[in-house]
Amino acid sequence: MPWIVVLLGVATLATLLLVASLSFRVREPEPVAASVPPLDLPIAPVGPSTSASASPTPEPTRSTAAPARPSRMSTRPSPAAPRSSGPPPAAPSEKPGLFAAGALTATYRVRDADRYGVVAEVQVHNDSGRAEEWTVRLRLDGRIRDVDVSGDGRVRVDYRGDGRYLLRGTNPLPDGESVTLELRFSRNDGDGRLVECTVNGNDCAAG
Repeated sequence: MPWIVVLLGVATLATLLLVASLSFRVREPEPVAASVPPLDLPIAPVGPSTSASASPTPEPTRSTAAPARPSRMSTRPSPAAPRSSGPPPAAPSEKPGLFAAGALTATYRVRDADRYGVVAEVQVHNDSGRAEEWTVRLRLDGRIRDVDVSGDGRVRVDYRGDGRYLLRGTNPLPDGESVTLELRFSRNDGDGRLVECTVNGNDCAAG
């Protein structure tokens, strides 16, 4: 009888193996459905950001403006002031001296005067080195009625109004010589004082 027990045990094991195998087959996962092939959608190329693509970098442009010309004032250097090795020369006087060398000179002096007239004298001397024509200009204040001129030279008298008189020599005065003129003025009380006296532009000296 022991073999019956063994047979039953074997049959039991076979049954268990069969049940186990069937159980594994029933629980076997179902095959996965065939995957759907992916759609080939157009893919936009990856590029720079929207702002970069919207405003591309501008190329440098050449300026068409003409280059500014330099000012002549700025291109010309200022000339350097010359350095003087000595003191600056004195400005020339508008009028030569009273007795400048090489010029005509004159002296005016009053010889007599009263309330009704004046007796004066003008002496012209030529030290210019050559014969010179000469003109004496007189200006007196107040009202002068008339003038009488006499002397050792020929002279012409021109009245210019407002007490001004021109005494012109009719001949050139030789070098180294002098001419003396006597003047007689008729005047009102206190008039006839000398205001100006020149000979060829040189001031007369008071005698």
